[in-house]
Amino acid sequence: MDVSGGLAGIAAGAAMVLAGWRAYSGRWRRWLAYTGLIPGVRSYPGLGLLYGGISFLLAPAAVWTAEAGAPKAAVAALIVPVLAGMLIWLLSHAWLPRFMRPEWVRATERNEELYARHQGDG
Repeated sequence: MDVSGGLAGIAAGAAMVLAGWRAYSGRWRRWLAYTGLIPGVRSYPGLGLLYGGISFLLAPAAVWTAEAGAPKAAVAALIVPVLAGMLIWLLSHAWLPRFMRPEWVRATERNEELYARHQGDG
């Protein structure tokens, strides 16, 4: 991998980690209004950016480690979180397990459910 491609991945990863961290901390909440790819199923792309960003940050390091002739265990130690992060990032566009959602998201969802139930009573 040439250096410019790796640096582009690192720059994209840093931006994604920053956006994902802001989503997890509740500083960026607009993404929560996104309806998702599957009707009736809530998606969490803002939260997934954190995991995707970590993948983008680690992927060039994994390639450079492999090219440098490092032991396979060292390369695998970088590849496993890269693949896991990318899978979580992709999964977040359709669904995300409850335990991976921050408390502010769970509270918002509870309030939405209560509001919908209350509207149905009238």
